[in-house]
Order: sequence, then C-alpha cells, then structure tokens
Amino acid sequence: MRTLKPKALAKLVLLLVLILSGFALYQLPNLKFIYDFEAFFPENDKDLEFFYDYREKYSHDTDFILVALSDHKSVFDKAFLQKASDFTDSLKELQYVTEVLSPTNAKFYVKGPIGPIGVKYLHYQRPDLYKTDSVRIFKSEQLVGSLFSTNGKGLSIVINSESEMNKKESDVLANGLKRVIKRFDFKEVHYAGRMTGQLYYIEKLQSELAVFILVSLLILVVVLWLFFRSIWGVWVPLLIVVLTGIMLLAFMSLTNKPIDLMTAILPTILFVVGISDVVHIISKYLEERRIRTPKLDAIKITFKEIGIATFLTSFTTAVGFLTLLTVRITPLKEFGVYTSIGVFIAFVLAFSILPAILVLTKNTKQTNKKPQTIFWNRLLQAWFIKVLRNQKSIMIVSGIIIVISLIGVSKIEVNNYLLEDLSESDSMYKSFKFFEDNFAGVRPFEMNVSLADTNKEILSYANLKKLDKIDSYLHDQYQVGFLISPLSFVKSANQAFNGGKIEYYSLPATISEYDKLKPFINRIGKSEKGTAYYSSNKWECRFSGKIADVGAIAIAKKNTKFDKFITNQIGSSINTKLTGTALLIDKNNEYLAYDMVSGLIIAFLVIGVLMGILFKSIRMLVLSFFPNVIPLIMVGGLMGFTGIDLKISTALIFTIAFGIAVDDTIHFMSKLRIELGKGKSLLYAIKRTFLSTGKAIMVTSLILYAGFFSLAFSSFGSTFYVGVLVSTTLLFALIGDLFLLPVLLLWFYKPKKT
Repeated sequence: MRTLKPKALAKLVLLLVLILSGFALYQLPNLKFIYDFEAFFPENDKDLEFFYDYREKYSHDTDFILVALSDHKSVFDKAFLQKASDFTDSLKELQYVTEVLSPTNAKFYVKGPIGPIGVKYLHYQRPDLYKTDSVRIFKSEQLVGSLFSTNGKGLSIVINSESEMNKKESDVLANGLKRVIKRFDFKEVHYAGRMTGQLYYIEKLQSELAVFILVSLLILVVVLWLFFRSIWGVWVPLLIVVLTGIMLLAFMSLTNKPIDLMTAILPTILFVVGISDVVHIISKYLEERRIRTPKLDAIKITFKEIGIATFLTSFTTAVGFLTLLTVRITPLKEFGVYTSIGVFIAFVLAFSILPAILVLTKNTKQTNKKPQTIFWNRLLQAWFIKVLRNQKSIMIVSGIIIVISLIGVSKIEVNNYLLEDLSESDSMYKSFKFFEDNFAGVRPFEMNVSLADTNKEILSYANLKKLDKIDSYLHDQYQVGFLISPLSFVKSANQAFNGGKIEYYSLPATISEYDKLKPFINRIGKSEKGTAYYSSNKWECRFSGKIADVGAIAIAKKNTKFDKFITNQIGSSINTKLTGTALLIDKNNEYLAYDMVSGLIIAFLVIGVLMGILFKSIRMLVLSFFPNVIPLIMVGGLMGFTGIDLKISTALIFTIAFGIAVDDTIHFMSKLRIELGKGKSLLYAIKRTFLSTGKAIMVTSLILYAGFFSLAFSSFGSTFYVGVLVSTTLLFALIGDLFLLPVLLLWFYKPKKT
C-alpha cells in the first residue's frame, strides 16, 4: 500500500477537520440553556424520596411568585392601593395563574345566618377606615411579614401557579409578570420565585457565556503574542482551542445536554487548558528549529519528547475533572464528564492539526532567533541562579507556609446560602434582600407533622393543642413567617364564630367550643386549599411558611433547638420532619467534604500510579506531589482565614486545580527524565529542564491564571469562586514547580547510576 507523503497527509488531516468542524457548527443552534435548582438535590437520598412523597401528597413548595410593592412612606394611600388592586386583577388574567392573594383582596370571615361572610381586611377605597383597618392588620400575626411589611411601607402579593410547569410554561408566566409590572410603573417593585429566577438565571447564563468566550480569546491573543511575537504563533493555537470549544458544544447538543450554571464556564476552561498542549509543542518545536534541526526531524523529535508528557497531562487533567463523579450532585458529575471529553478533544486536535500546519507552513521569524537573545531564557537563567543560592530559605519559607495554611484549613466551615450565586449589587439579590428585610423572607419552610398512632386524628382537640405549641415556637423562636397549617383554618373558624374579632384568631378555649367548629373545619379540609395542608389519611398535616436565608449553619442550629423543643415539650406522640427544596440543597453540603476528599484521594492514586510508571521511583513520585499538594493546602488556608465557606462552588476547585496544576510538574519531570537518560548530572539535568520546559510552564500557567481569573468578573458566585480560587491555586503551583521542586530534587533525589 502506497504511503502518503507528509504534505498530502497534512492536507487530508486538515480536510477531515474542516468537514468535522462544519458539522459541529451546524449543531450549535440546537444548544439549549437551562437552570434547574432541583438538579442540585442529592442523589439516592432518603430525605429526597420523602420530599417527593410529601410534594405528591400536598403541593409543590415552589409554585409561587412573590411580588412586593413599596410606597416608601406608607401603604395606606388611596391612589397607591387602587393601583395595587388593579395590578392584582391584571395578575389574575395571566396564563397558568391559579390564585392571587393580595392585601386588597385578603379577607377574614364572620359567621352569618347561612354561612361565613368574607370581610376585607383593607377597605382600600375607604380612606376613612384606614386607621381602623391598620390597627386590625398590625394585630394579625398572619398578615404582618406576609402580606404587609413590618414597617408598614410595603405590601406583598402572592401569585400561586399550576403545579409541575415546564420551562416554556414558566417562562410564559414570568414574562407575563414582567409586562404587567412595566405597564403599572410602580416606584419600587421586587419579585422572587422559582419561575422568575429560572428565567433570570438563563438570560444571565447566555450573556455571560458570550462574555467569557470573548474575554478568554482576548487573553489568549495577548499572551500568545507576548510569548511568540508572531501572527503564526497566535492564530495556530487559537484555531485549535476555538475548534475544541465548538466541537464540545456540538457534542453537548447531540447528546441533549443543555448549558447550565456549571457548564457555562466550559469554553473558558477548555480554551485555557487546551492551549497548554499547543504551547508546549510549539515551544519545543521552535527550540529544535533554532538549533538548525530540519523541519520534519524537528516535528518528529517534538512529538516524541512532548507526546507522552502531553498525553499524561491531558489524562491527569481529565482525571481531576472525572473525580467529580464521586459527588452526589448531577450537574457537577456532568460538568466533570463533559470537561474531560473536551480535554481529550483538545489533545486530539493538537496532535492532528498542529503537525499538519507545521508541515505545510514556512519557517517563522521565531525559528531564526538565537536562544541567548530571547527574554524568557534570560529571565529563567536569573531565576535558576536565585534558586540555587536560596535553597535553605526556600525550604524554611515553604515549611512556615504549610503550618500557617493548615491552621487556616482548620477554620473552614461548611455553609451555603440560596442566593450565594448572586452578588450584592445584582437586582435579583436586592429583591430577595428586600423580602428578608421587610417581610418574612423567601426561603421555603416545609414540615410534615404526623401521629405516632396512625389510628388517631391529627385534628383532635388534644393534638391541636400540641400543634398550637409547635406553631408558637416556629413563629416566635424559629422566626417562620407566612406560616400556614390546618391550625390556621381552625383559628380562622374560631375568629369567624366570634364576630371576626382579631383576638379570637386562636385555638378555641374549650373542647366543646371546638366541637361547634368541626362541620366548618371539615368543609375546609375537603376543599382544594385544605388538601394542600391536611392529608386524606387524617393523621398527617403540613406546616408551610417562609424564613430568611440565614445560611445552612444557622438553619442547622435552629433545627437542633427545634428538635430539643419537640422532645421536651411535645413528646413522642407527634413526629415532625423538616423537608423542602431549601433543606435538600443544604444537605448537599453535608456530603461535600466526604465527596471531595474521596475525589482527591482517587485523583492522587490514579496520578500517582501514572507518575510511578513514568519515573519508576517512589521517591520521585513523592517529590513531584509536594509542589501540587501544597498549593491546595495554601488555598484551603486562604479560605479559612478569609471566611470563604466550603460549598458546591468552592469544593470542586480542589479536584479541578490539582488535575490541572500537576500538568506542569509532569512536563518538568518528563524533560528531567530525558536529560538524565542522556547521562547528564542531576544539577545539569535540572538546569536544562528549568530553562527548556520552564518557558512553556510559565506561559501556560500565565494563560491558565488569566483565563480562570477572568471568571472572577462573573455575577454568579459559583463562577466567581472557581475563577479566583483555581487561578490562585495555579499561581501557587507555578511558584512550587519553579522554586520548590528543583530544591526538593537537589536535596532528596538520588539518580540511579548507569
């Protein structure tokens, strides 16, 4: 069979890549965006199974939108309230809305001759009744902090929607709400809820994806130009990383994987990670050409010496991301898998496109430069001399840094907030903060209450007295607002049977008084509203409300105190179980520490085996790990001292950073192995490695640092922390590879004599 000549083979490779790229571009318009916070629920968890049963039994705890209107002075203004009433009526007309509860239509009931009569709390068209209405309203614990702000300057409207709405339906409702708000033009409007949040997040994802791609490309252009000083040295690496991003996004489209909060940063990561292979290859190729090695021979030598190391670095980076499979959170698993796939796409393209281009293009000016005239060579020579002269100082400083960092690591706390992904200047964050400052909050509170004896009824008078104790504790101590349960219906019935007087919004004083209310209560229990809180089995019920998003640690303390209250004051006859979307998201953090440690151990083992095979020396393996483990400890210490909590966004950086940071060490050690294999002394081999591989390590680290740090400008907290902490880790790793690793090798490594 006839063998193709190098140029013909190069042209064939580029043609195949061109066809594949065209197919990939054709797939991009099909790529979707999604924000599904339920995807962050822990997998295979008993509490998750309980929550699904709970939601099926009652209703979804996120099928609502809260809208707050503020007048800045007082809500008791006729023009403002008339406008709020018209606004409420307009909301009722929106598609998928089932109910709108507003201060202008909220009622209490009074017993009439033929049944209960609804009476408005607020007679907004009668200013002469405002004083009387306000007294009644601010004596009502069920209104203040829910429909009326605590300072009397704002009101809240609750929009209840159909259950299990898909993204398209949710977007219709959210966009409809925005149109109504724009039409009425209130001075200050805030809204919060799953449907509006989902639309808001997706719009930001789309805009930030475009920004990150542009910023990443700009960083690559600048750094590549500074390093290679030629157009060729810019467009060739750029072509490879851009095609990597396009092909991975196309693969995601083909596999029906939408862009979410995690995968939105994929192109940026691949741009900066993928460029590493290209820089090392081009750097070695130029080094060979500068010593007059013929082009084809230079290409062969480059791919022979760099090939194995580049494959190993791609493999170790992929391992770092794949360790996210140990996490019980689906978006993180998918992020790890697709990033790993992208890393190998970059590797394949680098080893196909790059040699083809090198074969077909003419020599660049960079191949004619003398090594001693190159800035990077002069800089590295100066640094190497400083390393040799300050070996003891480097070891002492490294030891001090490790001790201080470990102290910082001990201060890290596992914590999270529902709004941690948004900055304080974000409009969505400000809306949530407004609800927390002026109302009960937005974070859902959900609790199932059941009897130990399932043959009894939860709404017996004796059990209602216990539920009343629980209700009071939740309101006064746990600080739950907007609290609704079957007890609320009993209190409302008692109020109705006593002329609507606010002081009778309580449990009936005697069992005989309660018996008179039972027919009315039973009718409520069978209604749609009643079944949302009272189970048909009669021995279970639901407590639902809103609380401030004070963080998982503070919530856990509240839960501990509440459990003690149940044990000491209620006893074992009634069981309570907290549940809901917020609790499940908090629970993820309980798994994080274990999952991340498991992931790191797996990464250490896999990469350790590879390093052991490569160097056939346990001592070399241990020495090569130090410059990469220390940066992780340093970043952990930084988190502890600065109060950065361990959560989803900050936990994943350790496995990612380790997988990427170890790449430079592999390149360094691979080059060292080659130099030692030539029979050179350890000192000379380290020097040659430092000067040769050091250039590529510095450039790739600079690109990685700048690329990841660009994510710090994201308005999403998770993206921000990935950017800041990974870039910081990589900076520490670069310092470790260029300053600590040579000293460790000189002090502790004894090459075998040949």
